[in-house]
Amino acid sequence: MKNIYSLKKKNLILMISIFLFAGCVDELKFADSFLEKAEGEDMNEEVIFSKKIYTEYLLWQCYEGLYTPFKSCYTLNAGSMESLGDLMHSELGWDDLGRLFYTGNLTAANANPGWVQSRFAFISQGGIQNMSNTSKRSIWNCVRDCHLLIDNIHRVPDMTAAEKARYTAESKVILAAKYFDGIRHFGGLPIVDHAFKGDEQLSEGRSSIAGTVEYAVSLLDDAIGEPALPWNIPDSEIATWAGRVTKGSAAALKAKILHFAASPIFNNDTPYCTEGPQEAVDKLHVWYGDYDKQRWLDVVEACERFFEMNDNNGGYYQLIQATSLTEDGYRKAFRDAYRARGNREKLIEVHDRVYMKEWDQAPANVWHSGASAATLDWMEMFPWADGKNFDGQKYYNQRPAQINIFENRDPRLYESMVVQKQNYKYQYYDSGNPVQLWVGGEFQVSGNTYACKPHGFPTYKFVLDLGSDDQGGMGTIDDEPVQVSYLRMAEMHLIYAEALAESGRNVDALTQVNKVRSRVGLANLEVKNPELSLTSDKDNLIKEILRERACELAFECESRFHDMNRRLLKDDFTKRLRGLKIYRLNDAGDERVERPWDSSEPFPTKFEYVPYDIATESSNPRFVWNNPAAWSNKWILAPLPPEEINKNYGLTQNPGWY
Repeated sequence: MKNIYSLKKKNLILMISIFLFAGCVDELKFADSFLEKAEGEDMNEEVIFSKKIYTEYLLWQCYEGLYTPFKSCYTLNAGSMESLGDLMHSELGWDDLGRLFYTGNLTAANANPGWVQSRFAFISQGGIQNMSNTSKRSIWNCVRDCHLLIDNIHRVPDMTAAEKARYTAESKVILAAKYFDGIRHFGGLPIVDHAFKGDEQLSEGRSSIAGTVEYAVSLLDDAIGEPALPWNIPDSEIATWAGRVTKGSAAALKAKILHFAASPIFNNDTPYCTEGPQEAVDKLHVWYGDYDKQRWLDVVEACERFFEMNDNNGGYYQLIQATSLTEDGYRKAFRDAYRARGNREKLIEVHDRVYMKEWDQAPANVWHSGASAATLDWMEMFPWADGKNFDGQKYYNQRPAQINIFENRDPRLYESMVVQKQNYKYQYYDSGNPVQLWVGGEFQVSGNTYACKPHGFPTYKFVLDLGSDDQGGMGTIDDEPVQVSYLRMAEMHLIYAEALAESGRNVDALTQVNKVRSRVGLANLEVKNPELSLTSDKDNLIKEILRERACELAFECESRFHDMNRRLLKDDFTKRLRGLKIYRLNDAGDERVERPWDSSEPFPTKFEYVPYDIATESSNPRFVWNNPAAWSNKWILAPLPPEEINKNYGLTQNPGWY
């Protein structure tokens, strides 16, 4: 969607001119306010659906509602939800993670007002009628926009039937995505089947999780069955329309939704949380009420249908492959896969900005202050370069360590965090001035030292090496347009793998996992790790798939955090996370040297790696670290606003929240 936002601006300019000359409204309003009623006039809908160009503006506004973790209306006061899991821990101090989640002080009552936000806003501040307030964008803003288009596009006089059908199908895919956002944060939702009018409030009660999933899937089935919706954006149009959803997007999103729904959070013989209130449990708003293997088989079927349709369309969607079978080649392929716009790996890509600048609030600016800080727990998930799982723990606390634990690793490691590796190219650092992450070593960003490596490793994914050109830096963060992958081919293979494993097809599951691994040069998982018996041990295989997902998808719409929720990984939520102190040693390897490196010296080759408990040094310790028994599974889903529940239209509170 390279030009969609520029088109939006052009449309606004045109509309301003027309409104000024025609006097259609008293005041031109923007964003959601554009759809409100002007005093003394008919609804602006009359204008929106009077011409194709105005209707397109509404469609682009629907696209603007797609979720991205770095848009301020979705962040936790600049904090990343991925830092609620085990891959990252925020030292920011003033984000909602440190104030409410890490302290355990979040309640249903304080989860939505003011600057504070729960994981996701169920309702906009001021209620459903306050749609123009996008500071904390709820599900329903975008739901209303999509339904407004679906309900009224038939009125547009200068659109063909095929165009109307395609725009309707696109709106249904976006609508299903918003329902999926709600499902993974709240469970079952009210089913809204029309655009809100005037002072209309939510009036339908909460649907069961089964009903909510079925509704979202039905929207996608409609889109899949629509002949006017293309399977993919043709290469000749990709420069203009990268980011528009397609039939491929719909088929893939169907598998993603069914995958989440089939997971233990909902598909279980026992509810995920047994604390009161239990009304949502009793009414099946937050689980199916039983375990049924068929739900996993449905995921398998949806994946196989997607891959079949893709094959029938020339195999358009595919993993980006390295052009050179080297570490640099593998790194570039992985970076292009998750970050670059408009390639064949993307199934749903979100464009909330053109370039990611160093001083954008999230993720780069707050990165400087210790937000989204990578942990040792994440570093250890990346295997060795030959595909064997990391076992470098045996080299911890050796003086000197027998090997450099950061050499010969999964290339995705180097695209995910900065590590102590000679010749690591990072802004001011090159082969003549290597990165120095040891205690006392020199590590600068934009010529200054920041708190970007509180746990030993600055996060690299998305922020890259910073140093925006407009700040006089030397980095590459703004060298190319950026997007956030809501869904890409690597995840499709891993979704398929997990569903196959849950269906008893371990060997077939490994085939899918190995496709993702081979993109970065890793050998087959089962071959390099025979002790895990992955062809026969289902539990081990699922653990490995989750680890692979953490290496491949972390920080992309907080994939790991949602994996921990849907798989009910209580132990991973309560474990004490670790950082790593790296000490440079003298030539004899028996004493620490805590000072920057002098380029007149040979670069150090002897190090000591000392893991430590983040809780001992963190300014934001998590309440469960010192008391794991304080953990409650209520945290698996977010609370709903009491003021909405008190309206008595059938909304129930999630278990454990008051």
